[in-house]
Amino acid sequence: MNRVHVQPESPIDRCIDENGLIRLNLNHPPPVPHTFDQIFKGVLEDLFRTMSPSSLVKTHRWTGSDEDRSRGAEFTGRRLGTQPDAGRVVLTHSTQAAMHMILPGIIPKGRALVVEQMTYPPVRTFAERYGIPVIDVPIDGDGVDPNAFENVCKEANPAAVYLLTTYQNPTTITMSLTRRAHIAEIARRYCVKIIEDDVYSLLSPSPLMPISAMAPEISWYLLGTAKSFAAGLKLAYLVAPTADEAARVFWPGVRATYWMATPMSAALMSGFIRRGDDQAILSAVKTELRNRHELLDQILCNCRYVTDPGCLHVWLPLPEGTSSKELAAAIKRDGVQVADSNSYASSSFQPSEAIRVGIGNPEGRDLLEYALKTLARYLPSKRSSAGRSP
Repeated sequence: MNRVHVQPESPIDRCIDENGLIRLNLNHPPPVPHTFDQIFKGVLEDLFRTMSPSSLVKTHRWTGSDEDRSRGAEFTGRRLGTQPDAGRVVLTHSTQAAMHMILPGIIPKGRALVVEQMTYPPVRTFAERYGIPVIDVPIDGDGVDPNAFENVCKEANPAAVYLLTTYQNPTTITMSLTRRAHIAEIARRYCVKIIEDDVYSLLSPSPLMPISAMAPEISWYLLGTAKSFAAGLKLAYLVAPTADEAARVFWPGVRATYWMATPMSAALMSGFIRRGDDQAILSAVKTELRNRHELLDQILCNCRYVTDPGCLHVWLPLPEGTSSKELAAAIKRDGVQVADSNSYASSSFQPSEAIRVGIGNPEGRDLLEYALKTLARYLPSKRSSAGRSP
C-alpha cells in the first residue's frame, strides 16, 4: 500500500491514520473546533460550579438522571413534533448499546427482525448474537418496498423492523412522508414494532417527520449524537412506546452489556441542550458539511454519485462489470479507504456494485480535497452513465 506523500509535519500528514490511510470509509461528522471547543468549555465551567468532579462520577446514571431524561425529551421532541413524557426517554451510551437492549427486549424467541436489504452492518451482527433471525426486505428509490414488507409480515410474522428513514446507510435515500405513513400503517396492522434509527436526520436542512411520530404506540425511536455532534460523543436518546416499556427493557439494568451513558458525556449533552448550545453546534456542523459538499461537487463533477447537502456519505454506483470490492482495494493501496457495497448486504444477497464515501471524517478540507482527488482518478465519467441524483 502506498503511503500518502505530503510534506513532513504538514496538517494533512498529521491527520492520516497509523496505517497511512485517509479513512473515507468512516461516517463521522466534520469537526468544528472553533464552535465546539468554546461551548464545551462553557458547559464544563457551569457544571463544576454546581458539583465536584468526584460527585459527578461517583455512580452510574443508569437510564439517565431526571435532568438527562427531561433534556432528552426536549431534544427528541424537536424531531417528533411533540415532547414525549420523560418517563418514556432513556439515555444510553450509544445507538449500538441501545440496540443491544432493544433487540432481545422486544423480540420474542423464534420471531424475526426485518431489515432493509442494504443496511447498517452491525444490526445483523447484534441480531445473530441474540439468536434473532433476520429477514431482508427490498428497497427502492423511496426506501422500503411496502408490498414486499407486507408480504413478509403476512408470511413470516416478524416481531420488529429496523429502519434508517433519513439518509439511509449506505444508499442515502430519505423515505418520503407518504411512504413513511404507508410503512407505519402496515406495521400497525400486523403488530410489528418499529425501531427507527434517526441518527442522520439532525443534519438535514429540512428533516421529515419521523415514522415514530406517526405510530408512537409501536415505535422505539433512537436519536444519537455521534453522527451529528462528534464521533466520540457517543450518546443516544431512546423514546419507548410507554414509560412501562422503557422500564421493562432498560431498568434496573441488564448487566450482560454496558449500555449506560458515562456521567461526563451525559452531563455535557444535558448542558448543551439546557443552554441551547446543541443548536449552535449543529448549525456549525451543517455549515462545514455544506462546504464539503461544494468541494465534492467541484472534484467529482464528472462522476455519477448520489447524496444530499446534509448527508455525511456519498453513494457511487459503478458500471456493470466493475467489482466494488476490487476497486475499493485498489483505492486503498493508493492511501484512501472507502467501503464497498457488499459490506452492507447479507451473504445471500448480491448488491449492485457501488462504493460509499464518507466526507465528514477527515480533519480538514485540505485532507478531504486530497482524498477526493485520489478517488476521482479511479472513478468512471458520468458521460457513460446517469448523472448525479439530488
